[in-house]
Amino acid sequence: MTGGRHLGTTARVRRIYYLGPHPDDIAFSCAGRVLGDVASGAEVTLVSVFVSGEFAEVRRAEDEAAARRLGCQYLSIDLFEALDRPEVHGSLGLFMPFGPAHLGITSEVVTRLGWHLHAGAELVAPLAVGAHIDHRIVHEAARALAFQLSPDVGLSYFEDLPYSLAPFAVARRLAALETTVPELPGTTRASRAVEVAAQRDYLRQLPIMRSWPVGLRGLACHLAARTIYAADSQGQRPGPRPTLVPALRTVSANHPARLAALEAYASQWSQFADSPAALLARFVEYGRTLGPALPSEKTYERTWHDHSVGRFHS
Repeated sequence: MTGGRHLGTTARVRRIYYLGPHPDDIAFSCAGRVLGDVASGAEVTLVSVFVSGEFAEVRRAEDEAAARRLGCQYLSIDLFEALDRPEVHGSLGLFMPFGPAHLGITSEVVTRLGWHLHAGAELVAPLAVGAHIDHRIVHEAARALAFQLSPDVGLSYFEDLPYSLAPFAVARRLAALETTVPELPGTTRASRAVEVAAQRDYLRQLPIMRSWPVGLRGLACHLAARTIYAADSQGQRPGPRPTLVPALRTVSANHPARLAALEAYASQWSQFADSPAALLARFVEYGRTLGPALPSEKTYERTWHDHSVGRFHS
């Protein structure tokens, strides 16, 4: 891919950039949608923003393999992940509100993404469910870039998986964005105690936690759940509030390329499920809760189009 924004050129090809905070985020969250866009003839690029540390080469190779299996192009902009940056301290430090300490890295994301955009680009960025600061940074950067280039760029958000599997997680994020959305599956709230307990119980069942002693696992998951809830409760930053319109797309539940893309992330999928097939089954099950009943070979993926900025794409 060549550098430069290319915003002065005329292009008929639909160009879509899926912005993953890390390797695996796109394949986990919206692979069905990517496959549909590729099949429609769109030029699709999978972008990983934060790739650093000891296993950066392994994770980049996994990303490249997944992109090939999904039939899209691949771009890594290789910025430091949260744990490799000075404002983050320890694993719980990954979950924090977006604030002044993140403005510099967000500006860098905006600049580097701007090098690669074409006229008429569509950005599909994380909704930033789950309070991971890298997801929040990419969400804010995508919005800033869309405002900067409006109306030449369209913007929508995918529901981050596996974070969205935790009950109330999507609803918490939508509430924090201070936007009005229709009452849909996954958009209702509960009391703080109920939401923290639901988040804790979700974390407890993850394979990554099984090696911990039972008592310590319970305490660690409770502390993490409280931290995530607190970070999730941050309100919308100063500036125009997003105007979100949900879009529910029917996708294949068992497309071979979707499973193959999950399998590519050998360093990651085992943290969340006992096999790639089991992880895919969880994602498919979640998708099927988002709309009316479907045949067994279909599921849904939901995105949220931001009508406050850029162009709207159906």
